[in-house]
Amino acid sequence: MTRHESGNTPSTTRLCDTGRTLKPEGRLREQGFTLPEVLVSAFVLVIGLIFIAQFFSSAVGRVLDSDTRSLLHQVASEEIESIRALPYEDVGTVGGQPAGVLLPSEQRTVNSIDLDITREVIYIQDDSYSGPYPANYRRVTVRVGVHGDSRLAPVELTSNIAGGADGGTLDITVTDIQGNPVADARIVVTNTHLVPNVNIDSSAIRTDSQGHLLIPGLTPDATPAYVVTASKSGYNSDWTEPAVVVQDGLPYTVVQLIIDRLSTLLIHVVDGDGAAVAGVSLSVTGPRSYNETVQTDGTGTVTLADIGYSTSLDPYVIYLEEGQGYEPSSAEVVLDPGQNQEVTLTAVTLSTTTTTVGGSTTTTTLAGSTTTTTTAPVLGSLTVRVLKPNGDPLRNAEVNLNGVKKNSNSEGYVTFTDLSFGDYPMEIKRRNYRDYQTTVTIDGSVLLTVTMERD
Repeated sequence: MTRHESGNTPSTTRLCDTGRTLKPEGRLREQGFTLPEVLVSAFVLVIGLIFIAQFFSSAVGRVLDSDTRSLLHQVASEEIESIRALPYEDVGTVGGQPAGVLLPSEQRTVNSIDLDITREVIYIQDDSYSGPYPANYRRVTVRVGVHGDSRLAPVELTSNIAGGADGGTLDITVTDIQGNPVADARIVVTNTHLVPNVNIDSSAIRTDSQGHLLIPGLTPDATPAYVVTASKSGYNSDWTEPAVVVQDGLPYTVVQLIIDRLSTLLIHVVDGDGAAVAGVSLSVTGPRSYNETVQTDGTGTVTLADIGYSTSLDPYVIYLEEGQGYEPSSAEVVLDPGQNQEVTLTAVTLSTTTTTVGGSTTTTTLAGSTTTTTTAPVLGSLTVRVLKPNGDPLRNAEVNLNGVKKNSNSEGYVTFTDLSFGDYPMEIKRRNYRDYQTTVTIDGSVLLTVTMERD
């Protein structure tokens, strides 16, 4: 073997026992994780643990909710079964219609859980039933929920209890002003003549999609004492006026009620120059016994919100009350359903004084700095009081005196002034009453009392 030599010292390479080549000592690297790597790993670990905890917590919650809902269903089922075991006459709520032994609502603790239990019973019609009455079932609805817990919806079970419905029947239809059926209108029936009184007031007593509802099983009453009221959120209410008779068996007592969307009436009061008049009092009467006394605000405006519609036969009547330095004035308003309507009433400053001497009247009118005095014949007046058959005042009756129409106030009074002597045709109209016609002779201050007859 030939050995080569050179002037340089040959480098020496050390081999360890494993045969690996070692790097020079100055280039050795520390083995392990850096601080940022440790922090990121810890963060990921914490997030993972939170996710796992939430997962198990949610799973436990779902199990508990499932157990609770099973309990609600169990209690509701037991309620239905116990009600079905009752005699038919007892299937009803205390104070309800039909009346029975069931409490409308109660609280009960089952398996350490506080429960709210509600019960509703109504009559329903079976189209296949051919008997003399319109309903031969009582529909029972039981709702069971956790007291104070809105997360879980109550469990609701319904069952029909077979039987019959003796007594009288109300056949109720509710429409809007156009004659369209009003569904889901709540119906309340009362009778204070019978003892015990009748008070059917349940959220379950509502019209169907055709605006129709039958209420059988009523105690007959030959006295017109049953009052039926229809109402719905966002609508005016209507009721039977006069009250109705309910007789035993056939025919049914037919009731037709009209409700429609609520409206808003804005009343502006201005003077002769069109400027707003603030702080004056107005009385407003209208349909369905509406009667309010209001005062204009700083802009001369009154807002009557959420009031019912009115018609030409039964309008809203706005009176500028006397004793405020303005001439008496009024305005009639026909208010359509669901509308915002404005009306302006002009307040004319009171500027005349009247003195009656002998057979003539002297009127002095003040206009600026000029005084004008005129003499005119004596004028008469007519005050009409409109009464119901029982002697009570009848409000909102339309009194038409020779083409001038006014409505009676809450005391039944209507007054016409500045009438020349002579004969005047007069007609009085009011819904549910017969029209009244006569001729009135004006020869001074005339007071006339009229008793209207019901249709």
